[in-house]
Amino acid sequence: YFYSSSTESEMKSSRAGLRSGGSLDGKAKHSSSRDFARFSYAANVLLLVYLFVLNTRSVDRAERLAGKTNAESYLKFSGAVSDLANSTAALENTIKVLHEVTNTGSAKPHKTSSNPALLPVVVSHPLPVIPPLTWVQSTGSSPQPASSPGTTSAEKLWMFLGIPTVPRRNNVDYLTTTLRTMLDQMPADPSDPFSSKVKAVIMNNKPGAHQVYNSARAMFEQIGGPKARFLEFRDNPGLIPDPAPELPDPDDLNNPTSRPGREVRKQTCDLIALMELGAAQAEYYMFMEDDFRVCPHFLRAVHYVVEKSNLQTPDWLAIRVSYGMNGIIMKSKDLLLLSKYLREHTARLPPDLLWQEWMAKAHSIPELRGRPLLVYKHNLLDHIGTISSFAIRPNRPKWPGCYESMANVWSLTRMEQFDRNCVHDDISPCNKKELGPDWTDKHINFHP
Repeated sequence: YFYSSSTESEMKSSRAGLRSGGSLDGKAKHSSSRDFARFSYAANVLLLVYLFVLNTRSVDRAERLAGKTNAESYLKFSGAVSDLANSTAALENTIKVLHEVTNTGSAKPHKTSSNPALLPVVVSHPLPVIPPLTWVQSTGSSPQPASSPGTTSAEKLWMFLGIPTVPRRNNVDYLTTTLRTMLDQMPADPSDPFSSKVKAVIMNNKPGAHQVYNSARAMFEQIGGPKARFLEFRDNPGLIPDPAPELPDPDDLNNPTSRPGREVRKQTCDLIALMELGAAQAEYYMFMEDDFRVCPHFLRAVHYVVEKSNLQTPDWLAIRVSYGMNGIIMKSKDLLLLSKYLREHTARLPPDLLWQEWMAKAHSIPELRGRPLLVYKHNLLDHIGTISSFAIRPNRPKWPGCYESMANVWSLTRMEQFDRNCVHDDISPCNKKELGPDWTDKHINFHP
């Protein structure tokens, strides 16, 4: 500090001597001491202002930090600033005493004068307050800084596209087609509003054993250019274990209760890991699979559907734009509720059936009660995978292709299908929507 604790002790000693009848060595010494104190006071105030500005700028960065060390560092910093504020207050008091001594020319005990002209003139400067950094407990063991509403929206992605991937028999490659068609939809112009607000994260759930993933990662990371930032490749750290590893695998051709085997339970655990990663990074999350071709104008259509839903049905719980555990859009705050449900029931049903069950139970969950599942009229993701990642998979009917109707998808429940009665709408249900701008009554045809 500019004003040390030893200096404060000396000042206190001088003040005590003055008040006990001592004298200074002359008026010049009075002036010199007063000038030094004023200089020290001004320097302390300037330092506090600098620290205040520095801390305000660093709070946003601190919000992205985590861990006990960061918390302790912040507390030490706050304590140092508090000490500095105390020393500045002591300097202000010293200036007051020296001003009194100079005016009176003696060291008599201080008495309050009734004459305003004889009162010491001390300007009170309000000290800047350092904003507190609030720490909240994260899913791990280390505390993390709470996000402020203003910076969260500015820093968060608009949409997180979560793509889990595993190897298929004979290393059949669907992933490259999925990613190539996705990049075709992403803007090449860095000034485009979506340029930094959409990201696809491809999570490898078989690290070290997924040749297709390794090849795709090497290829797309070498492409470079403005579109390279839309893709992020990650290996699953495997932090979510199978809750029932002792259970035997069921007969996939005779499994009336749809009890999941070891590989399906792992699929659920992998999905949870990706969901919880996305919830922390974006306002919205879309479930995707690694064997779906992205339809033309996909990103524009998704933005249209989300914006229209926010205007007409702002309390929506989820939006379906495709089938399977794919093409489901959710708000991040709701995603964590679904993640909790999947964690609790991993050993009972596969993830897509748990999703359907969760939606059917929404009326009995306080946070979800009365909030609808919306369905877009047209399918936006085209299934290209004919070889499953599982050893046994029964034959299935045909899936709808790009922009085909979502009203008759055989694998979806009635609630997840587009309502045919909404003949004048492209999002269902259509009986509880609010009035929005004129454009929300129009249907934009994205089909090429």
